[in-house]
Amino acid sequence: MSGRPFISVILNNYNYGRYLEDAVRSVLSQSFSDFELIIVDDGSADDSRIIAEKLAAEDSRISPVFKANGGQASAFNAGVKASSGEVLCFLDSDDMYAPTKLEETAKAHMEGAEYIYTDHQAVDGNGRECGDGLKRYPYCGWNIFPVYYLSKYPGNVTSTLSVSRKLAEKIFPVNEEDWRIQADDTIVFQAAFLAKSLYIDKKLTLYRLHGGNGYYGKEHSEDFKYTLLRRRNSLKDEALKKAGISGTFLKNGWNLSSEFRTREYMDKELLKLYRRILWYCMDMPLLGKIKTDRELKRIFRERKID
Repeated sequence: MSGRPFISVILNNYNYGRYLEDAVRSVLSQSFSDFELIIVDDGSADDSRIIAEKLAAEDSRISPVFKANGGQASAFNAGVKASSGEVLCFLDSDDMYAPTKLEETAKAHMEGAEYIYTDHQAVDGNGRECGDGLKRYPYCGWNIFPVYYLSKYPGNVTSTLSVSRKLAEKIFPVNEEDWRIQADDTIVFQAAFLAKSLYIDKKLTLYRLHGGNGYYGKEHSEDFKYTLLRRRNSLKDEALKKAGISGTFLKNGWNLSSEFRTREYMDKELLKLYRRILWYCMDMPLLGKIKTDRELKRIFRERKID
């Protein structure tokens, strides 16, 4: 392949040889063709290497990267380092892209979006559609206050995420030891402080549920939950420093209402969310809270939301 591709798809794989070809074929069959596919194999012990090499021999856009096992974050780091595209899309090897995933993602990035996540369709191990119970977060724009105070998740599963090269250079490399699994958190929680988010309300990813998923659908101990909370808070602190956001900014009611005002999509649940942040989380004088609350309600009324 000559020239620099617009999109780099970073496909991370560990012992999912049984699904790998489906994932790769879903990329190769895209309606948008200006991409490279970086297959990062994280020290698999199954037939993943054979499959990756076979597929790479069929299409020059595929570049396999083979490394010792280090976890999902290390695979992300290796993939980002090997990539050259203006936009980075992520794909778990047990998932698949819908045919127009890259086309619609590319269009949104060309229009200026830096961080995008889409909706997804859950499928079972055999590729049949099913439900997953995962809540979507449809609120585009800046999400600094909801993420900082309430750890809201302005994102979706790994295979729905994409970032601009500019944003990726701020996010990566990420801590490999802390994020051997669920490394998509390193993208979502940092992107919230570094860029506006754009949610594409289309099922552009097929998210496979098969019992072996690293995080979804499993019972976790309280120690695990506490460790995850601590690591997410560390991510937020790191991103705040990168963004140059001070603690004073996060205690200012005007800043809260200003972020609320920028929302393209607004509903009663979003108003409740910002009022919850104001009254239960922010450390500011009572009079300031009353004024900010009035401003939030005024903004909401002016949008004429039902």
